[in-house]
Amino acid sequence: MKTEIISVGTELLMGYVIDTNAPEIAQELLDIGVGIYYKQTVGDNPERLEAALKLASQRSDLIILTGGLGPTQDDITKQVAAEFFGDELVTDDKQLGLMNDFFEKRGRKPDENVYREALTFKNGQTFHNAVGLACGAAYKLKRQGESAKHFILLPGVPHEMRTMLKNEVKPYIQENMQQNEKIESLFMNFNGIGESKVATLLDERIEAQTNPTIALYAKPRHVTIRITASAASTKEAKALNQKVADDILNMLSENFIGYGENQTVENHVMALLENKQLTLSLSEGFTSGLVMYSLTNVSEKTSVIEGGRVVKANKAKVRKWGLTHLDNKSTEERVEALALKTREDFNTDIGLSIEADTTFDERKHVMSGTGYISVSLKGKKSQTKAYPLSQKSPAILKEILKNEALAFLAERVK
Repeated sequence: MKTEIISVGTELLMGYVIDTNAPEIAQELLDIGVGIYYKQTVGDNPERLEAALKLASQRSDLIILTGGLGPTQDDITKQVAAEFFGDELVTDDKQLGLMNDFFEKRGRKPDENVYREALTFKNGQTFHNAVGLACGAAYKLKRQGESAKHFILLPGVPHEMRTMLKNEVKPYIQENMQQNEKIESLFMNFNGIGESKVATLLDERIEAQTNPTIALYAKPRHVTIRITASAASTKEAKALNQKVADDILNMLSENFIGYGENQTVENHVMALLENKQLTLSLSEGFTSGLVMYSLTNVSEKTSVIEGGRVVKANKAKVRKWGLTHLDNKSTEERVEALALKTREDFNTDIGLSIEADTTFDERKHVMSGTGYISVSLKGKKSQTKAYPLSQKSPAILKEILKNEALAFLAERVK
């Protein structure tokens, strides 16, 4: 099913408003196996909006419009769509009642233009707005000699769009466009590996994919693979997904951190520590407390994190922690000593220390250097890793080193 989004609003084209609706629509529809093929942005102009509808109807099966359903004269989406469909607009009595209740509770009298928001297609289906005034709509257009096209109109106000999309639109699509198939998605997460390497390993499978399909999404050193299958039953679709997932795990098991759309390396590490009943303390320099923040953000009530400190592994600081013998040692040696010292000071099972030697290019506003990560496990020899930091902004490098530290910790704990 080819799906297209049309975002309506001159303010979007002029840059005064950022279009957050289209990405959210795309992400929500992926949950039910609907992928976006095209996206258009068009201003509040009847001729250009009609041209956008014509183009979309020629190449897509499902067209979702967002914006232009309000009370002003430049809110023209329903009017242009009705003319394009060859249908007429009528007032939806239920939406009108919701509007009247809204103003009555506030002791206000609405402007006549507000009632434009209760208009809907005579031969379409209305989506009532539970958190606003403008109703949405769905319309099935079937012209002679052409396949049926489904059009959905949503408000442009983000929270109104979001509520209608989840409560009305997704069930509508599943009932009217996915009756003979069940679509399931499975998300796999990998950390400490780049998107290009994953893409290379899966290149042949992605090139030949039919059902299930595979899509990659990347963050710094974190890759999510979405596998989506369609079948006659949910059970069959899930089985198809798992078969592909098992094949992928054979290639990437070392970097796998779990299933789920929202799985992160932080969740993975916290689960490992909690399952093994291990406690952790941290000493952070370059990352400035980012690792501790990300872990405690997973669960503030956990007993896993005993404490930590932000400390640069330089001569002055190591003297403060009773490590004067490291005055003339390298940053790598100081970091390893700090991991052990931190574990002992906080009386934890694990001490994690992170620091970096960096230089900053003021002309390019980028930083480069080497990051150092050390893990001290009670009863075991400390292990330290050097990680090259290529030319990027300090914020990105901190995020990368944070992920590398958590991945290195997970490897030591497994």
